[in-house]
Amino acid sequence: MSDVAAMRAFNRELAAVVGATIEVTTKEGKTYQGTLKGIDQTTLSIVLSDVAVVGGGANIPKLFIYGSSISAFSVAQKEISLEGLAKELEKTFPPGGVNFYPETGVIVVMNKIRITPEGVDGSGPLYERVAAIADEWLKEHGLA
Repeated sequence: MSDVAAMRAFNRELAAVVGATIEVTTKEGKTYQGTLKGIDQTTLSIVLSDVAVVGGGANIPKLFIYGSSISAFSVAQKEISLEGLAKELEKTFPPGGVNFYPETGVIVVMNKIRITPEGVDGSGPLYERVAAIADEWLKEHGLA
């Protein structure tokens, strides 16, 4: 595998984890658990929401951690929110064609196809296209 291909694969894996609950250990030995909201692929700095300090302590609504202070992070749960699937669908459909509603965990594609944790609702060619992308994404994340 070339260096470019390896970097692309690494970046795809990072992007796929957005929306997942992760556990982060800093070089100072502190461990946090929260939902990964964003990642800077250059510095590996991250943004977590709904953060809990592992081992007790405060709950933090939003935490930014510089990549240079991270010792390790891992996916804390197998289940990944549909936010990652929404980001994958945005690569295929025009801007504004994919809407993710985090409060309900629902994705709406082109105002016609609805994706919930239970599955994809709709019919026709658009449904088939969305369902194929969703099925592939769910299989990649061990959810199907």
